[in-house]
Amino acid sequence: MIGSAVGAADVGSESELEDEIESGGTVNLDSDTVYKIDDTIRATGLDELTINGNGATIEVPSTSGYVLKCGTSKSPIDDLEIRDLNFDLTGSSTDGRALECQARDDLDVSNVSFRGKHSGSGKGPMLVGLHSDDGDGNVSNVEMPDGGEDSSSGNGGTGMLVSNHHAGNLTIEDCVIGPFPDNGIYCTSSEGEVHVKGGKFVNTNVAGVRLDGEKCSLKDAEFEYDEDIPGFGGQRPVRCDGGDIEISGLDIYMSISQTEAIRVMPGCESADIEDCSINGGGARDAISVTSGAGPVETDDLDVDGGVRNEVYHY
Repeated sequence: MIGSAVGAADVGSESELEDEIESGGTVNLDSDTVYKIDDTIRATGLDELTINGNGATIEVPSTSGYVLKCGTSKSPIDDLEIRDLNFDLTGSSTDGRALECQARDDLDVSNVSFRGKHSGSGKGPMLVGLHSDDGDGNVSNVEMPDGGEDSSSGNGGTGMLVSNHHAGNLTIEDCVIGPFPDNGIYCTSSEGEVHVKGGKFVNTNVAGVRLDGEKCSLKDAEFEYDEDIPGFGGQRPVRCDGGDIEISGLDIYMSISQTEAIRVMPGCESADIEDCSINGGGARDAISVTSGAGPVETDDLDVDGGVRNEVYHY
């Protein structure tokens, strides 16, 4: 049962929270508490850290820095778990990173919510990553439906960023991400694997899910693009940047006018796209493939709404 572990620390104040998280082990938050953090809580190089949020809330201060920083790429936490925790972004100038999760071997993040808009051009509210080749991680049920504010013609925060040092196998499941100005989920690593399953992505700029890694997949997710947001300019559901990518089971509704629903970039070594529904009439082409991309295979596409081409090669 959560909170029953021997040696677990129960914390009810901000000062206790900082001390216990930085010490590692199991930390149990008080479900009735709003923790008002003034400065960065930073935990690095630990063997183990488990944070049981129990539905508690961390109030994000006005900052362009970090709030809860659990591990770094150079000093990750070996075994990191965070669950049942809320972040309040409704204050002013909340354009820093609310939560950073960098583990070496094992990462488990679940039931984390962000309420209120990320407010500017800072780091984006969340980053995750694994830093050993055989590391294994799962991020599930993260909700950030309010998205982020456009700070300057499409510049601003990314919802969930996968570290460009990511090296293991990461699964991201059943997340809800609203309109961020710089991608919903952005995988930047040329190594490692990232697999996105389920979830819903709404009106995000650049891409709702942007994939790059040794091997990536995107399956059974829902995309809703029905609001042309001023300043964004390049709203599309999916962008394939690099590696070998498998896409299947997508339900894409796109009524706003954009060049494509799925974009395959020159760095993509291969893309296999099947069993996807693309409708709404907003996309000029269902899938566009940029010159220099590897082979793109498609099968069982249900495309409706008068698109120019199911697959268009630039």
